[in-house]
Amino acid sequence: MAVTFSYVGARGDHLPLGGTINTAVNINQLDPKYLALGSTVLNQQVANPFFGNPAFAGTALGNNATTTRGQLLRPFPQFFDISMFQVSEGVNRYNAGVVELSKRVTHGWGGRFSYTYSVLKDNQVGETNFYSHPGAGGPINNYNYVASLPACTGDRVASYTQMCFDPLVDYTNGILDTPHRFVVAPIVALPFGKDHKIGQSRVGNLFAGGWTMAAVFTWQSGFPFGVTQSNSNSNLLGNRQRPNVVSGADTSTTGDWLDRIASQDHPTAAWVNPAAFSAAAAGTIGNAPRVITSTRSPILTQTDLSVSKNIGLTGGRAAQIKIEVINLFNRLQPRGSNMTMTQGNAAFGRIVAQSGFMRMTQVMFRYSW
Repeated sequence: MAVTFSYVGARGDHLPLGGTINTAVNINQLDPKYLALGSTVLNQQVANPFFGNPAFAGTALGNNATTTRGQLLRPFPQFFDISMFQVSEGVNRYNAGVVELSKRVTHGWGGRFSYTYSVLKDNQVGETNFYSHPGAGGPINNYNYVASLPACTGDRVASYTQMCFDPLVDYTNGILDTPHRFVVAPIVALPFGKDHKIGQSRVGNLFAGGWTMAAVFTWQSGFPFGVTQSNSNSNLLGNRQRPNVVSGADTSTTGDWLDRIASQDHPTAAWVNPAAFSAAAAGTIGNAPRVITSTRSPILTQTDLSVSKNIGLTGGRAAQIKIEVINLFNRLQPRGSNMTMTQGNAAFGRIVAQSGFMRMTQVMFRYSW
């Protein structure tokens, strides 16, 4: 028997902002310093200097006599959005502590039991998660990630709380962060048959001896959520928008697990509390963080079972019968990747899909000689 305490760490630098997704950064967003001008000024129609020159500015601008003042304040005013891919300003840090108990099968039992506490932090704003919703799924302020864009005026500007070119401004728990993971994998040799008090006879050993049971039980905490706002009203052109967090509001809904999952019995049930978020005012950037850790996706848990019987035959031959049951309790895994996490949407915060697979049983027979 051994008890092990270990640390596991991983560090990543110069990673893509989207992790496994090639997330684009719009290099033609307005400089956040222009937020102070207000939406009225930025949306004002003014003479278009590119009118009549579609070969230079394209038909969308070149064929219109007027455009908005905000369009002319873009770094490249003759174009709309300009997407830059493979931006390698991403970083991640993974730290974990593991406690593990391992026991060889003696006196009829053994197995492995482990608990992992971990923290994954990153700034990979475009990363996705099958079990959770990443929210905006891209940069809110593109100036944070492209050093070649014109520098902002001053460290802070009115109604804006993030610095220009600061790729770590959204460095927080990653969308793949899951702090707790508990695995129990016992092995038990049933005390029947030869060399045991029960079933010592030849017939008793044939039916009751040689049975072994093994199981794997996994319990894992959920993942964070991201929240976005449908109306990108900051008027920075080409950016996304996050809502504001309502002070003192609980981001989780009340009730037990089944009451919070949308179903035929609870069609309007929400996992995330829509009242915990409000729309950011025009000309501002919402204060919601990149991910919400106070509410996580439902826990992931599964139990698998294996039962086998070894049959000794004469002449060095042997047979084995094994029955394996995957997802023993036929538990579904709620999936949050397709839930609506857009503030103001009537379906906000509802988990409406499941994943995983139903209980599966397979029977195997092995003969060796």
